Amino acid sequence: MELKDLSYLLVVRETAHLGNAAQALGITQPALTKCIQRLEKSCATRLILKVGRGIKLTEAGLLLCERAQKVLHLMQVTRQDLNALGSGAAGVIRLGVAATAAEFMLPHLTRELLQRAPTVVLEVQVGMNDLLQSRLREDRLDLILGFLPEENHEFATRPLTEDSVVVAASSFHPLAGVHPTPAQLDQFQWLLPSPQVATRQWLEQRLRSGGYAPPRVQMESNTLSPLRQVLAQTQLLSFLSRRLLHEDMTQHALVEIPLPLVMMPRTFGWQFRSLSELTPAARLLVDLAEKRWQW
Repeated sequence: MELKDLSYLLVVRETAHLGNAAQALGITQPALTKCIQRLEKSCATRLILKVGRGIKLTEAGLLLCERAQKVLHLMQVTRQDLNALGSGAAGVIRLGVAATAAEFMLPHLTRELLQRAPTVVLEVQVGMNDLLQSRLREDRLDLILGFLPEENHEFATRPLTEDSVVVAASSFHPLAGVHPTPAQLDQFQWLLPSPQVATRQWLEQRLRSGGYAPPRVQMESNTLSPLRQVLAQTQLLSFLSRRLLHEDMTQHALVEIPLPLVMMPRTFGWQFRSLSELTPAARLLVDLAEKRWQW
């Protein structure tokens, strides 16, 4: 079983079409068909089935793709590590970052990393914790820099610093400076992440427990940080990191709505599968963060 054949199979899975896969790989379709046949002979089972004009993977094909992705990544990491030993290069770090951490932690961390390892390559994905954890689980990320869930037995964690999430709105909002009653808060609609996101679930639970109505969501987004100007120019409420509000204080665009009931404390830090799986470059990044934010 050749690594090249496994990498070709992953492209077949992505395209669900042999012709399109062959075109993407820059080879002929007969050559790609022979590759699949070699794999099927090696595995002694069918890996793909024709479906109309396309194809789909069998259960065996899906399993082989899952394992192939891990094998190919491990080989890539091994090559990077060997090259790093010979040339001083630091390799590639696949980093998932929460939007808040991307704003107030990643710039400092990137500067320090590039000073220590100037040839490192950072592949950064910014997103909500549930999406990033899914990609870490699938071995599509090496590390997550973001808030740490209270109950997490799946990944190794390293706490770095604390932050709070608070109700936020435009500085011209009718509730600015007001500790709102349930009736006052219910007059306004919200900009929030999807219902699957832990911060929104926490907010809804706390509001209910305090006798407030659930938030009436008018706008949803997979990330809130870039939408602060939407808040600044509307009467929507949101649930944002207090650090982001402090960054906006010079513009006086956003304010915290004083509602201690729903001030959500949280800890920012690292999540990863295991320390032994991290590349030298990823371990360096972890060490630099722990020196800067001493927990």
